[in-house]
Amino acid sequence: MKPPGGVLLIASNFPPVRGGSAVVYDNLARNADGRIVVLTSKINYRDGLPIIGWREHDRHAPYRIVRLPLLRTKLQDGQVGLVRKLLLIVNDVWIRLRLLATALVVIRQERISAVCIGELLASGWMLSILRWLPRIRPLVYVHGEEITTEDGYDKGGRRRRQALLADRIVVVSRFTQAAIRSVLGPSADAKLSLIGNGVDTSRFNCGERQPELVDQYGLRGRFVFVSVCRLLEKKGIDNAIRAFAELDVLDQSCSYLIVGMGPFQEELRQIAAATGAKDRIMFTGEVTDDDLVDHYRLGDVFVMPNRELANGDTEGFGLVFLEANSCGLPVIAGRDGGSTDAVCHGQNGLVVNGNSVADIASAMAALRSDARLRAKLCHGARAMAAAADWKAKAALFMRLCAGETDTSRAGELPRASVPQPGSPASSEAGRRTA
Repeated sequence: MKPPGGVLLIASNFPPVRGGSAVVYDNLARNADGRIVVLTSKINYRDGLPIIGWREHDRHAPYRIVRLPLLRTKLQDGQVGLVRKLLLIVNDVWIRLRLLATALVVIRQERISAVCIGELLASGWMLSILRWLPRIRPLVYVHGEEITTEDGYDKGGRRRRQALLADRIVVVSRFTQAAIRSVLGPSADAKLSLIGNGVDTSRFNCGERQPELVDQYGLRGRFVFVSVCRLLEKKGIDNAIRAFAELDVLDQSCSYLIVGMGPFQEELRQIAAATGAKDRIMFTGEVTDDDLVDHYRLGDVFVMPNRELANGDTEGFGLVFLEANSCGLPVIAGRDGGSTDAVCHGQNGLVVNGNSVADIASAMAALRSDARLRAKLCHGARAMAAAADWKAKAALFMRLCAGETDTSRAGELPRASVPQPGSPASSEAGRRTA
């Protein structure tokens, strides 16, 4: 019989589904010595299609994974009629009952002592049930955008407040901490624990450019800016393209490689096609996990000038910044959201106003022209990545699940220095290119 003390982690966003939260949960489980069991889905709730590759992923995972068809109802586009709405309600009740029954079975089989909800709004309802179970500690893992983004199904925020009634709330950044305080008030401090995201330095590390990829994208002898992310508006890749086009007017020895897919990709392609730099902007589409590190290594500088959208959607942390750092790349990040927990201005990258093409262009020009600045930030990048070891993050998470609340500041990365508009720090890039 297994010893008590296991953790059940419930999340729809889980590999092989791509995304920052999926990477977080996978790495926590991988580094917890088999003490985390994951309850997730076989079908993608975004499009209702089977998740490609889940069987192969689960077969090689060093921890137990239990999959149901869905943990939540499929996302709906637009308004639905009364009959359709009633069917959705019935389906939702069935999904919830099956999820709860499966969780209870796993709790008994694995001698679970803590359950962590990894999707606040979709599965937060379980917390009101879990807290009645003896010797079960309920936790919730919050990344940020699920708190700040307007939600048509939760306009007054009632569901969010109810979902935050856990023993502990794990947050990934100081930005997320502040967002939860704005919902719950100062009383939230007693249950908040910060565990900054980590990076797998054994996988993401420095290396030579692969010649076949260099030839495939026409990068031989080129200085390369690279972006790796899901192509969403909040990532700021549109302004990065515009900024690159400004730099291209003065220096056509650079290329810009955009790695990833997403709903904003067609608009990005149109923006790129309208610039004079269109021949030096390449879209790779989605790449496999095996090829991801090699695509980071193609770059000299990583760019993702994220910004907050009008509906509150923004970057909760930005795992890609640490992945790029671990591959030895300095980064250019937006100052909105939680990215300033991952990027310290002047230490492992430059922090800019993601709404300002001029700011982004100045930072890109600085890192192109100033080899000393670039070398300094490369050194800081590797140090920042080394401080974000997933093994330590997982150990801290397990301590929280066991009921330890005195975690000090073990989960934090070094505090970022955030340049303010008009300050000397914010114009550093511009001075260096003068």
